[in-house]
Order: sequence, then C-alpha cells, then structure tokens
Amino acid sequence: MEQTIYIVALVLTGLINLAMGGYLLSGSNAYRQQTVYYRSRLLTVLWLVTFGLGYFIQAIFLWRYTWPTAASALTVSFFHIGAICFNWGYIPLLNPRYLTKSIVVRDLIIYAIGLIAYWSVALLWKHAPMYVALAFLIFFAYSTYTVLTFYKTYNRVSLRIIRMGEGNMRDFIRWMQVCCDCIVLFGIGSVAITAIFPNDIIPFVLLLIGGVGMFSYMTYSMIKYGKIIS
Repeated sequence: MEQTIYIVALVLTGLINLAMGGYLLSGSNAYRQQTVYYRSRLLTVLWLVTFGLGYFIQAIFLWRYTWPTAASALTVSFFHIGAICFNWGYIPLLNPRYLTKSIVVRDLIIYAIGLIAYWSVALLWKHAPMYVALAFLIFFAYSTYTVLTFYKTYNRVSLRIIRMGEGNMRDFIRWMQVCCDCIVLFGIGSVAITAIFPNDIIPFVLLLIGGVGMFSYMTYSMIKYGKIIS
C-alpha cells in the first residue's frame, strides 16, 4: 500500500509540474522584449520540467526501495538544477546586472563536481548514509551561498524599490519574498530530509505534496510579475 501511494504521488506531482511548466511556457513569447524576466520565466519552466521528469524516473525505477544511494543522487541532482535556476532566474529580477558569464561558468563547474560526487557514492555503495550526506555538502554549500546572495541583494534593493515604485511594485517585493522563502525552505529542507531518511517513503510523499503548493505559488508569482511589467 505504501509503495502504491508513493508511485501515485510521484506520477501525479510529476504531471502537475509538467502542466504548470507547459502553461508558463505557452505565454512566454509575449515577454521576449523583457530580457531578464523572459529568461527567469524560461528557467522556471526548466525547473518545473526537470522536477516533473525526475519524479517520473523515481516512479519508474523505485530506487528508494532497491538502490537508496541512486535515489538520493537523482533527487539532489534535480534539486541542484533548481538551485541554479533560482540563482540565474530570481536574483537578476532584483539586480539585472547580476548574471555574468563567469557566474554561469562557475555554477556549471560546481554542478559538474556535484554530479561526480553524488553519483560516485551511488555507483560505489547501495546504502551509505554518511557518504551521501558528505556528497550533499556540495549542494548545501552552493544553496547557502545562493540564498545569502539573494537576501543580500533583496535587502539592498527592496527598500529603494518600495520608495520609488508604485503600489504594484510594492506588491511584487512582498510576494517575491514569500515565494523565495518557500523555495528556500522547500529546497534545502527536502534535500536534508532525503539525506537523513534515504529509505523512508512517507516523509518523501509529504514533501511531494508540499512541493505542489510551493511550485504552484512559484508559477503564480511568475505570471503575476509578468502582468506587472506588461
């Protein structure tokens, strides 16, 4: 019964993520002239689709039952992509000059190192909680740096935007913080729980359900911001 619930949760949440990604993509062409927002919107689509496909892979192979280290490696691999999308997509909404070639190259190198570490553990051991946790430090270090950079940028520009902007920009600042708070809590919390409970299904199912709410609000935020700047 537990396995059935797990599979159904993975498939349903995967479909929901793909549907939200498709919906967001379908309205993106209207914003091609808004370079920063357009890129952020496409990165959000990539984020949603990556998670949706990741859920499907988990449902097909059920590695959490037979190969826990691979299940953990897969999970942190698509969460790391989410962290990159957050870095490249959301910080530039506050500081359009933030994203540079050097940052892109740096983040891709870190991701490559992360993939090597995550999957080396999976290929060497089927169950190795300590080594999984050590490999996950790459994700946590990158995510922590990204979060600190976001909030530093947010605190620097939000007051200026609130003072200079109209009511709709003040609304943007408020719901953007709520959106990003949810993303941070879900992303870092989910990977931490995955590392602590690599074999447990119920915590992961609860995370999947919580993720629907987080991704829905993230999609809503992207759409709402598009209406503000259009």
